Amino acid sequence: MILNLRSTSIADTLTIIPTYQCTSACKDCCFGSNPQIRGRLSQENVLKAISEAAKSGIRLLVFSGGECFLLGKDLDAAIAYATQLGMVSRCVTNGYWATHEEVARRRLEELQNAGLTEINFSTGDMHQQFVPVERVINGCMSALALKMRCAVMVEIRKDRKFTQTNLLSDARLNRILKGSVESSLFSVVESPWMPSEPGSVVDQDANLLVNATNVIARDRCTSVVSTFVLDPYGQVGACCGLTRHRIPEMMLGSIEEHSLSSLIDSAINDFLKIWIYVEGPEKIIAWAAGKDPSIEWKDRYAHVCHACLALYQDQKVKQVIRDFHEEKIADVYFRYFLLTQYEAASIDSNSAPHREKSQLIEMH
Repeated sequence: MILNLRSTSIADTLTIIPTYQCTSACKDCCFGSNPQIRGRLSQENVLKAISEAAKSGIRLLVFSGGECFLLGKDLDAAIAYATQLGMVSRCVTNGYWATHEEVARRRLEELQNAGLTEINFSTGDMHQQFVPVERVINGCMSALALKMRCAVMVEIRKDRKFTQTNLLSDARLNRILKGSVESSLFSVVESPWMPSEPGSVVDQDANLLVNATNVIARDRCTSVVSTFVLDPYGQVGACCGLTRHRIPEMMLGSIEEHSLSSLIDSAINDFLKIWIYVEGPEKIIAWAAGKDPSIEWKDRYAHVCHACLALYQDQKVKQVIRDFHEEKIADVYFRYFLLTQYEAASIDSNSAPHREKSQLIEMH
């Protein structure tokens, strides 16, 4: 079933992944990023996408990767252009460039002058094989000294050595976080490290795995149909999910062949994407298993993106959706309508509507 939902679109974020090249080579990186990867999105297409995003009413621009800081001054120019168009901006980075506090501060000052409003760092056992946590601390200290919003994403996996507690016990960070302004600008989020391929496994503690007991507590996916991603090949995806590039249905088309607004329209007129936005993939899989008990799903997924990959690749789940989705249509569209009205009201009443979404930007 297809309805025209353009009037209730909640598209508010464009994430640009300009390259899959990275200074790190983390095992199970969802994009297989490493220093040997070459190639990047042209600056022309970067600026084109920003322009079209602004015209479509998108207010937040995110640069991720790979490692977006490898763009050098092109990163500054793109952020400055977005700022001119009234957008706010964020960078997601592993912090390799923050070799000293002074170096980090100079680099962040340049980006802040261009208009950058937020910086997200990624760290944990895997990242620290390539980037010492001290560099992440250098980056955080510099950002907070500049009164720039800063978030750190810490990997979760079973038997990990580095946790949020380790980060917050750093003496330098503790010192600066005693200031009320600085502490309000800083957040830490822990996120499960997920396997890079459907058949591979990343060990996680049992309490993180979705099953019949805890599925009710799983949240909806606030990325799909609200965050659109442009990858290094000029392809636009319908969410910022870590498995998006392995789900053909999540890839919408080329920025060179279509306008961004037309690609957004195609996404929000897809019932399954709306359903994922309303309920989340874990609940949809559990619902499908209620129709077909042979579907295996319990204690398999710690990360919402891993569950979404299974949702699109498990043939039994897909068959149940084909056979029985009509019984969900009225409920899903009604809830989507209520949610979009709530989102619109939140944006209208809040001059910084994207702060909670800093916790949704993934690390690898």
